[in-house]
Amino acid sequence: MISIIIAIGVFRYYQKLAVRNGKVHWKYGFLGMGICLGVQLLFWLIYKSIEMLLNSQESDLFSVTLVTTLGWVASIFTVWFVHRNLEKSWRKDSVSTHESEIDGIGKNN
Repeated sequence: MISIIIAIGVFRYYQKLAVRNGKVHWKYGFLGMGICLGVQLLFWLIYKSIEMLLNSQESDLFSVTLVTTLGWVASIFTVWFVHRNLEKSWRKDSVSTHESEIDGIGKNN
């Protein structure tokens, strides 16, 4: 349940970034959700594969809770990292676009 709430928050977080930069908001919202849920799924797959390698038959509640919590933290960090890099990239593109427009002023085509 908490994963869904985090994913919805991430959707809004990426959506606001896309709107600020004039991009298609729903595509980047789903990108953020995909990153968030994908990292959590990756944590579970790693946990289950280690569990299978160790031939552990039953999972205790502490390890499942720990893996879930680590998955949430890792997904939030990954979402933040990708968001920051997208924002820097778009800001750099915006600055270079404005500079090329300024350089073109007064030139005859």
